[in-house]
Amino acid sequence: MVAPSGARRWIVRVTVKGQRNREGKPLRTDFGLGGADVVTLNEARDLALEYRRLAKQSINPRYNGRQEIPCFE
Repeated sequence: MVAPSGARRWIVRVTVKGQRNREGKPLRTDFGLGGADVVTLNEARDLALEYRRLAKQSINPRYNGRQEIPCFE
């Protein structure tokens, strides 16, 4: 997204599976991923993918994004 001031930043919009807003519509949430001068495109894509995975599991990334996700290494 480019602000009127010219500042550029990465934003991802996710729809949390199974959750509804007050109007009964699917819960959509926007997340700022960081400024384009600080966060590379690849980093923004990785973070956006993580947020989408959480939302697909019916987990709202706004409240659960900082938790450790177990993985097999």
